[in-house]
Amino acid sequence: MVDMIDKEASEDKGAIEAAQGAQESSGRVKLPKLGEILLTIPLPGVPQLWRGDYLIGALLLGLAAAGYMMCSVTGMFFHAIAFVDVSISRTGRIIKNSRLRMFAYRASFAVGFLAMWELSAWEIGPKQWLCVDPFWFGSPIRVMSYMVEITLSGSLFIDTWTTMYEAFLGYVLGAALGIALGFILARLETLAEILDPFIVAVNGIPRVAMAPILIIWFGIGVESKIVLAVSLVLFLTFMNTYSGLRGVDPNLKNLAQVMGANEMQVLWKVTLPAAMPWILTGLKIGVPFAIIGAILGEFMAASKGLGFMIQHTSNLFNIAGSFAGLILLMFIVLIANAAVNWLERYLLRWRPKQQAVGESATDVY
Repeated sequence: MVDMIDKEASEDKGAIEAAQGAQESSGRVKLPKLGEILLTIPLPGVPQLWRGDYLIGALLLGLAAAGYMMCSVTGMFFHAIAFVDVSISRTGRIIKNSRLRMFAYRASFAVGFLAMWELSAWEIGPKQWLCVDPFWFGSPIRVMSYMVEITLSGSLFIDTWTTMYEAFLGYVLGAALGIALGFILARLETLAEILDPFIVAVNGIPRVAMAPILIIWFGIGVESKIVLAVSLVLFLTFMNTYSGLRGVDPNLKNLAQVMGANEMQVLWKVTLPAAMPWILTGLKIGVPFAIIGAILGEFMAASKGLGFMIQHTSNLFNIAGSFAGLILLMFIVLIANAAVNWLERYLLRWRPKQQAVGESATDVY
């Protein structure tokens, strides 16, 4: 047995040496990772061609060259893809922690996008090559300058607080009403069947059509924006809560009742934990819709808020101001979504911990 193992090991070693010898005889020298990264800066796609990945290398080289001839942004986009392809494995060797490595990837993407946006607005070369007119598309520096200006004037805090206040109250009230309605109709099946067509009909009404009526009813203050946000969040949380409660396995309820559990214990120990993922999904989906409702109401009639700021700057052709409002809205959504994710982890802490697919996928880099 030992002789057979030694023989197989020697054969494998000989095969490896033969492959290395064939590669050396072909005259191709393997580029180090750092060399591939440096070569990609002037020649995107060439390192892929060098290592034998002819299809990807030719596509990246051709698309980057064609992009630079048509538009600077297009060329830089494919150039960035080529750079990521050769640098991602090296980053995996340097940063061992998967979460920190993913954060580095995301930060690099954000910085790269902003850099391409800024460079595309520079007046270099012919006008057609720019593809992005700074007057119509702005630039990160102009957006930051405008944000500094409204921060010093204090209007940024007033507008941001107004929109957050409207969206928060609309989200909380809409989520509470939606979850309560879902519990009631999941319990009363006959009432649910009676109200089903009416709920579908009301939910199908575009909120843009409802906004003028709500403003007439509740005025141009924050009340109309809160009601508009409630109308969006309520149906999302209701549908998810109702579906989650109706989807609980009846055998689990019967088993708990056989073991002596009363109705309230079945609700808290079986029904609610089983439906909790559905409820939390509705809460997560409702976060951006609450902000959409607040912004939509501010577009219709308002004197302050991020929606008012975006519309006002757009009417003045101040694209930097419009992008500043959009960036602030994105940060609000990210913060609110992080809070809901924390709530999800807390409420579902009873579940066994599982390796996330995303974390296992990043381990290959």
